[in-house]
Amino acid sequence: MLAPVVMLTTGACFATRNDLRIVHGDLQAMRAERVAADSAVQQMFAQVSQDLARVSASIQTLADSTQVHGANLYRLRNDVREDLQAIRQQLIMIQELTGQSQRRIQELRAEMEQRAAELAVPAPLPPADTLRQGPRPGATTPPRAGATTPTVATPTPASAAAAPAPGPAQLYQMGQDQLRRGSISAARAVFTQLLDRYPDSDLAPQALYGVAETWADEGNGRNADSVYALVVQRYPRSDQAPNALYKRASAARATGQTQQATALYRQIVAQYPRSDAALLAQEYLRERP
Repeated sequence: MLAPVVMLTTGACFATRNDLRIVHGDLQAMRAERVAADSAVQQMFAQVSQDLARVSASIQTLADSTQVHGANLYRLRNDVREDLQAIRQQLIMIQELTGQSQRRIQELRAEMEQRAAELAVPAPLPPADTLRQGPRPGATTPPRAGATTPTVATPTPASAAAAPAPGPAQLYQMGQDQLRRGSISAARAVFTQLLDRYPDSDLAPQALYGVAETWADEGNGRNADSVYALVVQRYPRSDQAPNALYKRASAARATGQTQQATALYRQIVAQYPRSDAALLAQEYLRERP
């Protein structure tokens, strides 16, 4: 009876040892897997660290590049501003020279019109005494029977003849002279007279522009703006049209009407791209955000 008990006890011992071996093998396998997993995690961490280092280096390079480009852009912007300032000064000089040439041309035209008017006035007749044929000194010639002494009407002096009306160049020169003297209302009256007498003259746009200038000089911005707009409406192809638009835009800008000023500047660039006013308008539009 003891033999089966001993054999059963011995078999249980052998079974327990085998189970321990299996468990031990499983533990070793789990340790190996954990070591492999730890190694993989370390490798992944190292790879992520390298990627982060590369990204950080790229960001730093981009930041440096952006800083360099920003500095270059700042310098370029300053250079453009200096160039635009130089261009503006050159335009002012050109306008001054052009204005001097135009004034000289107007003066010459006025002189020519005045000389032509003087030539159109008939020459004065000689004095009446030279038309009478009297006796020679020391000789007495009795008049014939029935003869009468001829009489000649006294001619009208040339100064009393009606003076010819001044031409458009003369009127424009007179208006400019009045402006230089500070007689603004008198200048406006002369420019208006030119427009009334010579509406088809090539000086009519300048005269109408001069009327607008007189209102602006007197501080009447509403009338000045209306007349500037009339210059563009009546004479859209004249050289004064873009200047009138620029004056309207500048006045609107000075009074805080930014949208209207921007619209007028854009109109100048669109309709008169080759004018001096368009260059100044482009500079303003370029500075707008």
